[in-house]
Amino acid sequence: MKRFCLVLSLLLLSIPLFSRALSSKDPLFSPMSSVSYYGRFSDVFANPAALPLIETDTGPFAVSVSISDDYDPSDFSSSLPLLQNQRWDIAASFVADYVALTAFYGTEFDRYEDASSVYDVRSSLRLELDMAYAIPYLSFGLRVSGGNSMIRQSRTIDNLAEVFANAWFSPFERESGSESFDVGAGAIFSIGPFSLGAYVGKIITLEDNDIYLGWDAIGDSTTLSAALGMGRFAPSGDLRFCRPKLSFSLTGLTGDDTKRSIEAEAELTFQFLPESSATLAVSYFEENHSFFHFDPHNGYVNIFLRGEGEGFTGTIGVSFSAVDFSHFAPYVGFSYIS
Repeated sequence: MKRFCLVLSLLLLSIPLFSRALSSKDPLFSPMSSVSYYGRFSDVFANPAALPLIETDTGPFAVSVSISDDYDPSDFSSSLPLLQNQRWDIAASFVADYVALTAFYGTEFDRYEDASSVYDVRSSLRLELDMAYAIPYLSFGLRVSGGNSMIRQSRTIDNLAEVFANAWFSPFERESGSESFDVGAGAIFSIGPFSLGAYVGKIITLEDNDIYLGWDAIGDSTTLSAALGMGRFAPSGDLRFCRPKLSFSLTGLTGDDTKRSIEAEAELTFQFLPESSATLAVSYFEENHSFFHFDPHNGYVNIFLRGEGEGFTGTIGVSFSAVDFSHFAPYVGFSYIS
């Protein structure tokens, strides 16, 4: 039963790699993810403290593929209208008890604003190790991650053959300053349907080629969240057919509004069988948030639909501005667990 949870997690896992999505905060990461969620393997990638709280059996290996883009309708007259800021990703995860190791590989096409056929092509690789421990009502998790990216700059791409040639069959150059190394930690307190989560992504981080430990990085990378949701099974052991879930999250505790964001998430799952379900997830994400002052001009709406079966998960979704529809970002993903 944990198989479909692991599959779902890998879909969510690939989303944070979209470095050129609608906003710098990656609104596509919003749905179906919160540092206060637990029960599914997918929750581990928002907060490693969720690793001991998985409710079903997890397989040892899973793989997922996904594709997304950030579309500007005014650019649909170009030679490749469906290749604007596209991202392809693959993720593989290995799980054993309270330890998870995941590798991410992604390719991104970043179109130049003043040239419809000229792109920067990036290839990124990241490794992530999660470890966790739990006691009644409380769990703790530690994450170590690192990676880098390569780039091919100012490439003219006019047809599909050039797309694949630039993605997989051409040499890349090292992208200066792309190296990353972070040590993070999280915790989840849960009692009944209520849970509180906290995650600090950069307790230790790499800045300007030096290992850095500072309160500004810790504060900017801290996420606090509260969630309310129904478990898959009732206390009687019966399967719940309809399961709502709500969450509110705040990221960024320093005085810099440009590094603060909020997320309000809701999802409704229809559980047909223990390993078969359909879920609709909706969220509102706002970057550059000032406390107690909401500005929809900095906001994004995300809508996702997920279908799950034994050993596989399929997800489709879209993210768009909360004020206008000048840009929209579709997402399609599929995962399978052996």
